[in-house]
Amino acid sequence: MADATISFVIAAALALGLTACSGIDAGIDYPSDLPDIGPQLLTPENATSPSVAFSKFKIAPDACKGIDTHPITQALTQEDFTRFLESQGLKIEPKKARDNLYWYEFPNGKDGPNNFVRLRLAVLDNSAGAAADLHSSLLEHGPGWWGVRRSNLAVLAPKASLREGLSFAMKHKMECWGMFTIAGNDDAYVVQGPYSEL
Repeated sequence: MADATISFVIAAALALGLTACSGIDAGIDYPSDLPDIGPQLLTPENATSPSVAFSKFKIAPDACKGIDTHPITQALTQEDFTRFLESQGLKIEPKKARDNLYWYEFPNGKDGPNNFVRLRLAVLDNSAGAAADLHSSLLEHGPGWWGVRRSNLAVLAPKASLREGLSFAMKHKMECWGMFTIAGNDDAYVVQGPYSEL
């Protein structure tokens, strides 16, 4: 009996450990028509054809050509994110989850009921609050979860591979609107790009 209990405890610990290293599965599918991100990336030394791995690439300035990427310091609202998406040809009505939290459901081309990718937008008091919120949310959800932040807004997106998350963000120019960050196994990593804040 004791051997069975010990085996169960070890198996449970291993299962929990594996879950912690893989990130929470959101049960969604990203669209299958995501763009090739290769031409929009550079090595840290500005060479073409970088490896898509942490610290091996950055987003090329040309990826945001024609989009204002200067840092924003004033407080923003969900309307600012909605207007940005509309400027990219995407009309999504935010759904209010609570006073400072909104859902944006991006169509993914799949059959219902999971026919969207849901992003969470949090409206915080200031940019430090947005940075802390996104960082802690990414670490809580685990590897593969990603997001962008701009001023006091933090957008959290469901688990994806680094390439898939970047491709989704680039399809909608989110890497131009805010700083792209993705959770790894031990921390959250900011991808250097045209939009930057302290």
